[in-house]
Amino acid sequence: MDEPSPDISQHILANAPMAIVITDDDGLVLWCNKTLTTWLDCPPGHCVGRTERALLGKNAPANQDNNTPMSNGPFTLGYTQPGSKRRVVRYPLPPNNGQYTVCYLDISEEEVLRNDRNQLAQQLAQHNTVDTLSGLLNTHAINRGLEPLISRSRRYQNPLSIITMDITNLDEVIHSSGQVAADKVIVAVSQMLRDQIRWADMVGRLNAGQFIFILPETNKDAAVALANKLAGQLKDFTIMIDEQNGIQIMASFGITAWSKGDDARLLMSRSSDAAQAAHQNGAFSIEIA
Repeated sequence: MDEPSPDISQHILANAPMAIVITDDDGLVLWCNKTLTTWLDCPPGHCVGRTERALLGKNAPANQDNNTPMSNGPFTLGYTQPGSKRRVVRYPLPPNNGQYTVCYLDISEEEVLRNDRNQLAQQLAQHNTVDTLSGLLNTHAINRGLEPLISRSRRYQNPLSIITMDITNLDEVIHSSGQVAADKVIVAVSQMLRDQIRWADMVGRLNAGQFIFILPETNKDAAVALANKLAGQLKDFTIMIDEQNGIQIMASFGITAWSKGDDARLLMSRSSDAAQAAHQNGAFSIEIA
């Protein structure tokens, strides 16, 4: 197949749907096509002789040797109409006889769609209340559920306790048996914990191996009794990761109760710190804060 004639090639470049410029070694525009002049809403004479950086706006840092951009974007195209914001990516072609051809592709719509998608994902995450692996409440749901309970305790002086439970050998499980085995541990422990709570209690998973119990109308003594019960059950709990191999887990417990001046952050932080202190005291230790 014969290559297009120079006239046809020039026609294609001049009318291509992406913006095209030809620059010299210093990044000065020697020629541009109709698409670029349309995007910038200016005659070709306003583009020719300018630096490529000038067309791309101030957000395109230049190389030290010339005025060409250091990266290929995305950039906001300069000299657009007030209120408009055209976003482009830069596609430089190999140089030819000291001249450089650069194409710009408009990605404005794609960026709008991407931003809308990200905002929607954030909104969905805020409304989601379930940890996908364990099936327990996630951190967002725990925070939302804890706040009104704290308000109730603040108003009526009702007891409210929190237990944080850390699986202290989860990293060892991952190292020895892999992430799939660790996920099976999380699922099995979550099912066991769900069976131990009253209808008014909340149990959630905060991170990899950390779980939390929110216990309304429960004082510290009752919370300690529950933690001892859980520790006893976990000591005898074997989690089968395949037909032949089982895993024994170890855990530590931190317990705290609401007192005047506490908010959700303070309660959860104090309980978590107590669980970490319990870890230093050995497997299935309980620390009260």
